[in-house]
Amino acid sequence: MKGDQYYTEGSDGTRLFVRKWRTDQKPDAHILLIHGFSEHSGRYEEWARKFVAENIEVVAFDLRGHGKSGGIRGHTPGFNQLLRDIDLVVNQINGSDNKPVFLYGQSLGGGLVINYGLSRSNGFNGIIATSPWLKLSTEPKAFILLLSRALKIIAPRAVKDSRLDINFLSHDPEVIRQYEADPLTHRQITPHLFFGARKAGYQAIKKAGRIKHPLLLMHGTDDKITSPKASEQFVQNAVKANKNVRFIPWEGLYHELHHEVEKDRVFEAIQSWINDQIQNP
Repeated sequence: MKGDQYYTEGSDGTRLFVRKWRTDQKPDAHILLIHGFSEHSGRYEEWARKFVAENIEVVAFDLRGHGKSGGIRGHTPGFNQLLRDIDLVVNQINGSDNKPVFLYGQSLGGGLVINYGLSRSNGFNGIIATSPWLKLSTEPKAFILLLSRALKIIAPRAVKDSRLDINFLSHDPEVIRQYEADPLTHRQITPHLFFGARKAGYQAIKKAGRIKHPLLLMHGTDDKITSPKASEQFVQNAVKANKNVRFIPWEGLYHELHHEVEKDRVFEAIQSWINDQIQNP
């Protein structure tokens, strides 16, 4: 397996850090992996290696405001800017060969790839979303939301502590320890990012019937960070118009399925779905 790391520039000049895990021969498919809020693409090293072993090339980049990419920590000038950043990397992948491209997003990344599929029709062949941020498991109280909305108007770039409880990322204590020790993780968020992701999630549920591409959505039933019920609601709305939508609930699992105790089974489910799409395009 070969690996590349490089920077590319977003449409507004923000530097985006990109990682690529390459296969030793011509790949059967490509995955563009979009990480979640407060983390970075480097946390998917082990996961990427699993796909490479199946002859699937993986590309991932640090979202602006995260990891080694530029921008204020936990901030975006707008949710659509994040989608435009994805455009940039999708176009780079499509310039390499004619193999299928799958968008794979976790948490905030899951919400992003779903919204990408609702607003774009070209450049990719399917979507994988795990624990997508469509709604939070527990919504902030009304008073806190009111204060945050005021802050969005007065100081949209003001950084706040998201109060993310990382103990609910995984049942594996080593995952929690590594997150705490990782200098590239953070729990900061600005009103622009929070309300942008929140609004996009609600709209995605309403517009789910517009999703045209094959979609695999998976969520742990004990996720205390993003809402499994919102994922179910999205799939119920989507499947009315698109029969190639599959939902897999993982009983008792937390937020990061790729870091959970049953991660091998999770990987097998994703790989099986990808194989089905490649064999039956």
